[in-house]
Amino acid sequence: MEEAWCVEQTWRHLAMAHWRVEPRVLMRHVPPGLELDRFDGHAYVSAVVFAVDPFRLRGLPPIRGMRRFWQLNIRTYVRRGEEPGVLFLRLETSRPWPARLGKLAYALPFEPAGMAVLEEGDCLSVGVISGAGAGPALSLGFRRAGSHMPWYEPAPHSLEAWLLNRYALFSHCLGTTLLTRLVHRPWRIQPAEARVGQARLLRIYGCNGEPIFACSAEARTARIGMPRPSPVSTHSTDKLSLARWMRSSKERTPARSSTISSSLRS
Repeated sequence: MEEAWCVEQTWRHLAMAHWRVEPRVLMRHVPPGLELDRFDGHAYVSAVVFAVDPFRLRGLPPIRGMRRFWQLNIRTYVRRGEEPGVLFLRLETSRPWPARLGKLAYALPFEPAGMAVLEEGDCLSVGVISGAGAGPALSLGFRRAGSHMPWYEPAPHSLEAWLLNRYALFSHCLGTTLLTRLVHRPWRIQPAEARVGQARLLRIYGCNGEPIFACSAEARTARIGMPRPSPVSTHSTDKLSLARWMRSSKERTPARSSTISSSLRS
């Protein structure tokens, strides 16, 4: 990626659970300048669990203290103008340094947390005790398909594609809407089973009962840019590459897939 990315992370052991929620519950968590995005009129919240290994800053080797840590993202889906993206409602990490970096550099709601993760075969269990506030907790269990099913890319215009194929992150700081872009290869997923134990952290955002859809995903290496003030966008949804976003319009190419693949070359 041409002088546009500054952080590179590899995400492993990904598991995701998705809930359909009442939009009016979520609206109180969406900052000014952003609009709650919906699929067929419904709003969604997702819990995404993964291990980061490795983590590095551009021009530097992987950071020793940031190898192999777990992260839980609670997120919803928003738009700014024509630009779809992700809004993180809460991010919990098992290491304090990623939480500090994410909060200071990206204005994201990171918090260090006590996280217990047990992985045995196709099963992944995660328990979280948050270090913030009164310590809301969450426990999730996933059973992944593993070798029993092939990986696949979500079909265009499907709910899976709508949930996953987003390459813009929004945040809010000092009255300004910030936009961060990232690139990685398209997602390949498998269906999974998810079970919820303790769910205090999820109920804050209107998630009740079991998720309507869960999946696991192949490992991905993502390159992440720096946040910038976001104007109301007229970008089309194929403008997903950070490198292409930084180029002049004269240099942009119409093919998103070639842009993403070229961005990930070392």
